[in-house]
Amino acid sequence: MKYAIFFSMLIAAVMYTPGSKAEEEEAVELKLSELIKKGVETEKVERRRIYDTLQATAEINFNETHRVVIAARTAGWTQKVTVFANQAVKKHQLLAEIYSPEFLSAQQEYLLIHARAQRPSSDDKTLLTDAEQRLRILGLTDKKIRHLAATGKPYSFLPVHSPINGTVVSHNLNVGDTVQRGQALYVIADLRSLWASVALAESQLAQVQPEQTVSLSVKAYPDNHFTGKILSVGANMDETTRTVKARALIENPDRLLKVGMFADAQIEIGAGKAIIAIPSGAITQLQGQTTVFKVEGNELHPQPIETGVTRNGRTEVKVGLTTGDEIATQGVFLLKSLLLKSQIGDAD
Repeated sequence: MKYAIFFSMLIAAVMYTPGSKAEEEEAVELKLSELIKKGVETEKVERRRIYDTLQATAEINFNETHRVVIAARTAGWTQKVTVFANQAVKKHQLLAEIYSPEFLSAQQEYLLIHARAQRPSSDDKTLLTDAEQRLRILGLTDKKIRHLAATGKPYSFLPVHSPINGTVVSHNLNVGDTVQRGQALYVIADLRSLWASVALAESQLAQVQPEQTVSLSVKAYPDNHFTGKILSVGANMDETTRTVKARALIENPDRLLKVGMFADAQIEIGAGKAIIAIPSGAITQLQGQTTVFKVEGNELHPQPIETGVTRNGRTEVKVGLTTGDEIATQGVFLLKSLLLKSQIGDAD
């Protein structure tokens, strides 16, 4: 929650003398309307259940339930490529077009059977169903089959569409390339969730089971924590590393995690205990004292605290805060800078 906050500890009078335009502008910057623009935010203090954690290493992999390989359904050569690697795609989006003699022949055969099937005495209904199914196998949708029947004009090229929303991991064709039946053309994955392969030592196995919460951190984003659940624990031990791989489903909504990254994993174990825990980023050091900025009325004041354990980006507060207090959680560096600036002004 954001408030209309003035800092009494940054006393505006220290920084403002009537008649001085520069100092007047400085004082205005203490108002919430300015602080919000600079990223100051607050949060209510509450008790949270903090668990003991088990430490392990992990590697990021594709979520194989959200990954598809698109293979060529017939031989031919590439006429058009509209999407390439690393591009985001929507379901049913056109990726490429292939010229295929087999596809053209199948359409012409369908049109002949369709024409005969319209006769009152025709017994070609089964043949028509088979011809439609052949077109479906080649990749033509029911809508396009109906359009083919209505117009009587075969499609010149076989379209290749994305079956899912996702990101093109790789593409293996260019305009003019020959294509063989079964050849992998595209790999597409939805990267909003991934799997993590967590390496568990033998001594850790008894403490890990499906549905436990796991949190990952990576070197690329040291201040971020990516959370998920243990899905399964492996059935065999790697003879070289003497570890068993557990698979975890990790949420990746901003697509920051990349397949192949290594991560540090923390798995929550035990029953956990409810303690006052605040975002670790809300804590700073002032004159050697561990401190947060606490909301009091319409003002923020430095509040000394005593901290305990830190888990998944939150730190226990043993002394100095109670449930319901409100503290700054974003823009803490700015607040500290303004406070120190006011103190320098006092010294002058």
